[in-house]
Amino acid sequence: MAWQYGGVLELYSVVTAALQAAKAIVSSVLMNVAIVGINQVYDKKLDRVNKPYLPLASGALSSDTALSVVAVCTACSLILGVLSGSSALLWALVLSLLLGIVYSVDYPGLRWKRSPILAASCVLIVRAVIVQLGFFAHALGRGLLDFHFPLNLWFAICFMTVYGIVIALFKDLPDVDGDSKQNVRTLSVRLGVSLCRAIFVL
Repeated sequence: MAWQYGGVLELYSVVTAALQAAKAIVSSVLMNVAIVGINQVYDKKLDRVNKPYLPLASGALSSDTALSVVAVCTACSLILGVLSGSSALLWALVLSLLLGIVYSVDYPGLRWKRSPILAASCVLIVRAVIVQLGFFAHALGRGLLDFHFPLNLWFAICFMTVYGIVIALFKDLPDVDGDSKQNVRTLSVRLGVSLCRAIFVL
């Protein structure tokens, strides 16, 4: 009887952990769709030059429809974050959304993608810090900073910092033509494609 009871408890723990993992994955995917959607709405003019095949740039999808998708994905993501009962996951979702907004939205004081330093900061903070801390704390069932930092977490943060720097510096290489026309002064526009590629090789 005790063995059967222990087996039920173990199964319950596995199912609970799987559900929490599923909530984290689904909510983060939905939030990523929302953030990418915001970026594409405000980059429509750029994408007509750089990526004319995208739904908004090609006219296959209207801005109103895209904003509706963004709103639904954002709401569903935050609802899942609340239902998870994890403050760490919810904070990770909210902070990622806020940085996605300041990165993309064309409003005074925002549109940080115009500045290489601010754009790189957004990428690094989300990928190397918020995601790592938020998901790690969520897996432990703790608050966002309510735990000791083990070596594997430091490794993940350091690895994603390097990875994030590479993304932040070189993600705009294919977009130089459109960025130049719209006066978006990315690092690729400021330094030129050849120099950026040379830095990447070094």
